[in-house]
Amino acid sequence: MSDEIKVPRGLANVVVDSTAIATTGSTGNLLYRGYRAVDLADRKSFEDVAYLIVYGKLPDEAELKAFRNKLFSNMVLDDDTKRIMDILKEKDIMRNLRSITSLIKYRNGDFNEMFIQMEAKLPLIAAYSAHAAYGEHLREPEGEYFAEKFFSLIASPEKKKYWKSLEKLMILYMEHEFNASTFALRVAASTLTDPVSAVTAAMATLKGPLHGGANSEVLSYLSGIKNEEDARNFVEEKLAKKEKIMGFGHRVYKKKDPRAQYVKEELRKIAHDDPKFIAAELVENYMFEKKGLPANVDLFAAVLMDFLGIKEIYNLPVFACSRIFGWNAHYIEQVENNKLIRPAAEYTGPEERDL
Repeated sequence: MSDEIKVPRGLANVVVDSTAIATTGSTGNLLYRGYRAVDLADRKSFEDVAYLIVYGKLPDEAELKAFRNKLFSNMVLDDDTKRIMDILKEKDIMRNLRSITSLIKYRNGDFNEMFIQMEAKLPLIAAYSAHAAYGEHLREPEGEYFAEKFFSLIASPEKKKYWKSLEKLMILYMEHEFNASTFALRVAASTLTDPVSAVTAAMATLKGPLHGGANSEVLSYLSGIKNEEDARNFVEEKLAKKEKIMGFGHRVYKKKDPRAQYVKEELRKIAHDDPKFIAAELVENYMFEKKGLPANVDLFAAVLMDFLGIKEIYNLPVFACSRIFGWNAHYIEQVENNKLIRPAAEYTGPEERDL
């Protein structure tokens, strides 16, 4: 067709729509509704930032209290849902999170209720999934804040004083433009499907190792690096084989990922002598020296969660429990100014043939 426009594979650098939710600004900072994400992580609670992302403004005291109460009142799993997880014993927690989320009960047409239900229940689904599949000790959520309650479900009780480090990471995970899972959600939302279905599409996309699934591989290779020579040998070997090193490179951040640097400095404050943190810095330094590739947030996020006693099975669920608030905002933005997302493709198969 004469009106078709060819664009790069993967839609690299192609602007497909507009958004007022988040962007990487001209200074290279990640902005949420105009505020620097790292400043929000420093000074605001997870609920403050979630409200900002979803509703477009920071809440006043009454709005924050109502929002927090709504989340906490829905932070419960019914017995039927638990029974399903007990039967499945699904060891892939992210797969289970996607499947169980799709079964959440809701009233048709009440989109706000659907999102509140998902946002409140995801931490519980993640924790109960690990209990059903691995026999992980099941705890009740404790604390006055969303991230503190989540921390109490999945992290080491001995590291409780560091729960705000998890909150900061979750704030930085909350939103990031038209990434793969968000775009998948917006494609689904453009059909005017319900939020539960759209979030299920986003979770299925998030599960891929080129999007959210890098943390486990990061911890695996960091465990084998004890000194600068190990770091150099590891990087040289991977580069010689033309293999990707997880935790490095980003389509948006070419010189520096501000989220990665923020989490690195958080680790320096609480875990400067942790062997995996030392290894991560060694690999980061040599990768930048050799290839000019900056570390992305996955590198230091993996180390932080390991330090907090959060097992690898929870790494992606932590991301999902944060990013769902961004998905919420994108769903609203899509349906309020909707146009079905339906691109064309260049056909490269055989011409019409007689049978």
